Amino acid sequence: MSAQETEYQMSIIDDRVNTLMERRELRLEIAAKSTPRRDLIRKAIASSLKVPLERVFVRSTLSSFGTNISICKVNVYNDDVRGKSVEPNYIQMRNLSREERKQALNAAAAAKAQAKPAAEEKKAAPKVK
Repeated sequence: MSAQETEYQMSIIDDRVNTLMERRELRLEIAAKSTPRRDLIRKAIASSLKVPLERVFVRSTLSSFGTNISICKVNVYNDDVRGKSVEPNYIQMRNLSREERKQALNAAAAAKAQAKPAAEEKKAAPKVK
C-alpha cells in the first residue's frame, strides 16, 4: 500500500441521477499532495457509497497547475453490466489497476494472435472456378 492511498480528502460537489442512463453522475473535489490514481479513487468511492467496484467508472481527473485540488467526474451505474455496455473500452481500461491492465492487454494480444492465423488460412485457400 502506498502513502497516496490515505493522504487525500474527498468531497462531492455535484450529485445527479440520470434515470435514462441508469447511473449517478458525480463531480468530486479531491485534495491531495499529487493527483491520485484512478483505481484508488474508484476504490474509495465504491467503499464510501457502499456499491460494488464494478459499477464505478472514473471518467476524468483534472488538476490545475500549482494547486493540490483535483476535480473528478465519476459515473456510478445501477448495474455493472449496464456500465460495461455504456462506458467506452478505453475508460474501462483506465479504471483498472496496472496489474489488471497488463493482464487484459496480454489476453487481448493473445486472442488477436490466435485469430490472425485463422484469417490467413481462409485467405490462402485456393479459389475454385
